[in-house]
Amino acid sequence: MQHLVQANRSGQVIGSRYRLVSELGSGGQGTVYRGLDLRDGDEVAIKVMEPAPHDIEWRERTYREAHALTVLTGTSAVRVLHQAWTDDGAFCIVMELLKGVDLEKFLRNRQALGTAPTPRDLIPILTPIVETLEVAHAAGILHRDLKPGNVFILDTGEVRLLDFGFAKFTRMRPVTQAGMVAGSPSYIAPEIWGNVSQLDQRIDVYSLGAIVFRALAGRPPFMADDLSEVLTLVTSALRPSLLKLRPDLPPKIDAWVEHALAISPDERFSSARALYNAFSSFV
Repeated sequence: MQHLVQANRSGQVIGSRYRLVSELGSGGQGTVYRGLDLRDGDEVAIKVMEPAPHDIEWRERTYREAHALTVLTGTSAVRVLHQAWTDDGAFCIVMELLKGVDLEKFLRNRQALGTAPTPRDLIPILTPIVETLEVAHAAGILHRDLKPGNVFILDTGEVRLLDFGFAKFTRMRPVTQAGMVAGSPSYIAPEIWGNVSQLDQRIDVYSLGAIVFRALAGRPPFMADDLSEVLTLVTSALRPSLLKLRPDLPPKIDAWVEHALAISPDERFSSARALYNAFSSFV
């Protein structure tokens, strides 16, 4: 997809209410700014979806992300406060401003200190994510890009699930083009590389299992120098032994890995809750 490239929008006011103060980060789905609510004086985060008027897929994905976050109000999905448009027509999602670190940075900090997390350490992080996924899956929403970078730990200890830009709505027509794969290779379920029209909640179950593996092992379950090697490992290799990397873990942890990261969805945990319940038995 080709999107218009825009200069930094810092200083602009959108919706006659929100000033874009500084850029926080950018990606394929837009740019996130630190913002200021000129009416209430609150700091906010504003995701600006750069205009692509002739790109139907981009437009559809933009509105679906906003819809997903609205449906998930009251869960641990990042909270949407408002929707607005820039003067030149870019769609903006105004969200709560998160203060803390994403799970990837949190884990790297732990590794630097030589303090690997235990299963018990992960329970407060997993609990709100699983509860959010249960609501999403019940509504026919698949996150499809679960990874440590999309799990955010607030300074208060609360957890947020981020970035529904690649979300798949099982009750709507698909918007991902044939042959294209959405998500992060190290955390993508094997079936995503095949028939994307047949996906269900078990793709998120796999990704959640891969997140837990990365947290405990200090690395993703499958690593390689190029994408084709990662694809081969994910879709055909033996599931890695977590116990070999962490001998201090319960012996049954490898059986859990086999079910969490199973190549066939039918051999995988059927839901995020089933994966969580089996994992919590180690605590």
